[in-house]
Amino acid sequence: MSTTHAKKIRSVGYETRPDRLAKLDNRTREAALVRRTRDALTAHVKNPSVVQAALIERAAWMTLRINLLEARFSSGEAMSDHAAKQYIALSNALRRTLDAIGIQATPARPLTLAELIAQPQGVAA
Repeated sequence: MSTTHAKKIRSVGYETRPDRLAKLDNRTREAALVRRTRDALTAHVKNPSVVQAALIERAAWMTLRINLLEARFSSGEAMSDHAAKQYIALSNALRRTLDAIGIQATPARPLTLAELIAQPQGVAA
């Protein structure tokens, strides 16, 4: 009879080291939040440049850290002075990163003449 030992899954918290966060299992809620944030910001920018893509990735990870802190605070755990300062710093850094990505969505490309002609009548562009 063989015995197998299941690996203990460690929880992810706001103090989790960046190298551990980078190895998130894609099935976790945390990884899903990073993925949703990344996808939403990429859709907002439409065709991100390399710099925008790096900022989007950074914003997604900051969003995760902020959400982990908010979960900790809302659970009734006392907020330490250090955690409060970290929350404020991350929130401000996220705002500046989002500002650098671009608040205004990238405008959709104008329709070509062929696309305009192919539209049904009465449909405004």
